[in-house]
Amino acid sequence: MKSTRMNPLDAIWLMMESDDTPMHVGVLAIFQKPRKASGDYLSQWAENMRECRELATPWCYRLANLRGVSLGPGLVEAKDIELDYHFRHSALPQPGGERELGLMVSRLHSHPLDRHRPLWEFHLIEGLERDRFAFYLKVHHALIDDVNGIPMLLSSLSSSVHSRNMPPLWAHALPTNEAGDVRDEYNRDNRPNPAKAIASFGRASSGLLRRAFKRRADGRLPVSSVTPRSTLNHHINAQRRFATQQFKQQRIEQLAKQTDSTLNEILAYLCGSSLRRFFKEYNALPEEPLIGALPVSLHERNERLPGNAIAGIRVALGTHIGDPLARLEAIKASMQEVREDRSSLPEEAVTSYVMMRAAPIYASQMPGLGRFVPPLFNLSVSNTPGPNRPHYFNGARLEAIYPISQLMQFSALSIDCVSYAGTLNIGFTGARDTLPHLQRLAVYLGKAVDELEKLLQTREATA
Repeated sequence: MKSTRMNPLDAIWLMMESDDTPMHVGVLAIFQKPRKASGDYLSQWAENMRECRELATPWCYRLANLRGVSLGPGLVEAKDIELDYHFRHSALPQPGGERELGLMVSRLHSHPLDRHRPLWEFHLIEGLERDRFAFYLKVHHALIDDVNGIPMLLSSLSSSVHSRNMPPLWAHALPTNEAGDVRDEYNRDNRPNPAKAIASFGRASSGLLRRAFKRRADGRLPVSSVTPRSTLNHHINAQRRFATQQFKQQRIEQLAKQTDSTLNEILAYLCGSSLRRFFKEYNALPEEPLIGALPVSLHERNERLPGNAIAGIRVALGTHIGDPLARLEAIKASMQEVREDRSSLPEEAVTSYVMMRAAPIYASQMPGLGRFVPPLFNLSVSNTPGPNRPHYFNGARLEAIYPISQLMQFSALSIDCVSYAGTLNIGFTGARDTLPHLQRLAVYLGKAVDELEKLLQTREATA
């Protein structure tokens, strides 16, 4: 029987999991059927998928010990996997619109994965209006080393419309990161040198402190060290809501060009603007700016953290500023400050840095202790670059792909974006009781785009 061991940064997601905070992530992918597809097109697909019972790594692994999770839990190959449990074929109720799809995905994402089985589920959903269908993938965060499962799902698709007889996702081994297979990272040859990492981290910390003192001496204050307690930082349960928004990427890039901003700065601005409008509507907007935690995929260095990274960079989203352009400039200054700090960190010290920054997050998830830990951030925000070319599965074109995040305790919202084939696809994952009108955030983000475009047009016309 094959076995392996999970590295500590992955295992922490298992340790933080509770009944109220399941630590799985999801992907919603929407496809357009090929022209002249037969009436049993998806039924035949489902049958072909069920016939593929040779599972690749890590789809074939389950936890070796369920009585407790250590920093290096074992994984063993599961025998006699019940594929019908992991792969499910469902149909939307009429009329099969975005609302019905959102309700189904919200319900599916609210249930934890069974730790007695391999930690994933795959749902084929038919009945979506305009002759479309969807994939919903749910996988435990401990099994993947990306912020979300987007690259994992895309790796099972094809860039050719003519590809046929394609195997399902569970027949594909997960792509490894540039350092190799992180799930076997703790073999003797790959163990990091602790003394070297500590020394490098010490040098990096000294550099960060010197820069912080210099910024204060220059009158450039860093991102507020205090995160305001907001509606987003209340206790949450396991029930989730999910909403989506999609834009043409060229539209957002044009806004970035007109304001001398990066794409990530514009996305952070749009999040801050929609949050400001949302909370003002409920008279619940804090006086201090809401803080977004931006994980590794949003920072602008080329390196990747080994394994799962929990600590993110903190960016003030300017929600306290009424003027849109002033809000954007504040966000740009906040993100520039973060880039300067992160770029000074040696690569060999990154893991130590992540563990140190994440320590308060771990503490906040502990029962009984979490409510006494001041929040480090109000919500999570991420952006994952995807392919520029369309992708297909057995001739069906992928039209949209949305990340669905896990939520930590006392953090009720995650806004996650992925670029794909000229579009930006944004998924809003929220705690059901905390954000009963989550769809409004998606609508307000769209209005923020419209308003910034009109503002810039007016500025150019009067220049």
